[in-house]
Amino acid sequence: MGRGEGMSPRRFAVVGSPVEHSLSPVLHRTAYEVLGITDAVYERHQVRSGGLAQFLQHGAGRGLQGLSVTMPGKPEAYALGAEADETSRRLGISNTLIRTGQQWRAENHDVHGIVAALRDHGADRPVTGAVLGSGATALSALAALSELGVQSVLLSARSTHKLAPLEELAAAHGLTVQQVPWEEHHEVLTAEVVVSALAIDGARAVAEQWRSRPELSIPGVLLDVLYDPWPAPIADVIQRAGGEIADGLEMLAHQADMQLRSMLAVPAAPVPEMLAAARRELARRRRDAPV
Repeated sequence: MGRGEGMSPRRFAVVGSPVEHSLSPVLHRTAYEVLGITDAVYERHQVRSGGLAQFLQHGAGRGLQGLSVTMPGKPEAYALGAEADETSRRLGISNTLIRTGQQWRAENHDVHGIVAALRDHGADRPVTGAVLGSGATALSALAALSELGVQSVLLSARSTHKLAPLEELAAAHGLTVQQVPWEEHHEVLTAEVVVSALAIDGARAVAEQWRSRPELSIPGVLLDVLYDPWPAPIADVIQRAGGEIADGLEMLAHQADMQLRSMLAVPAAPVPEMLAAARRELARRRRDAPV
């Protein structure tokens, strides 16, 4: 699939901060190879908070046709979109920008990635769900639970005031919400489907407390958005207890699938091959890491 010899390749990239360890280049470049895309390149650029507009207007992003946007740029990506998909408008965050002439279209495929990863592990019309953590990923997780059919949700975060956007979103979807005090965060595991949106330090602290409990509820499936290191602390606790686990790399591969459909106008991306390539890259990094 090319546009003819002599033409400049279409340029795409992942942007964020930090971004040096992003696996998006592996996922997208693998898709290019499998699909026979020869007229596209996929780059990586460090873009700090507040710098996305400058990067696109006056920096290395001027020639990009599309972007995968990681934190902290997702609210900025949404704000830059002259148009946006329904999920972006609902959440106020986007992980994808597609150039349309001189403007940008903002899209959010994080929600799809979470839904698809959970369904791959048997989440079928659950009634109860839970989100551990707050922030943009937690917001996408809550939207995903609603899409799966959840009717009531448990929410828990160290800073309870940060749960306000999640509570507002839940109310807009007609979900029943219960806040779980942080000191009782293990109670989220009573839900059928649980998403941990915690960063690594918080996840380690929670996992340490869960390991010390004599009894622990096991949900039908838990998605841990972390994937490096793997097994992530929380996923490790639940997996050792016999629970079903989905990891953040699966979520990332599924959302990359939707990005590639928008960026390249392909009907679907080769998710199994992309996921396998990303896992090989993680294994290589672990082997090469200094002891």
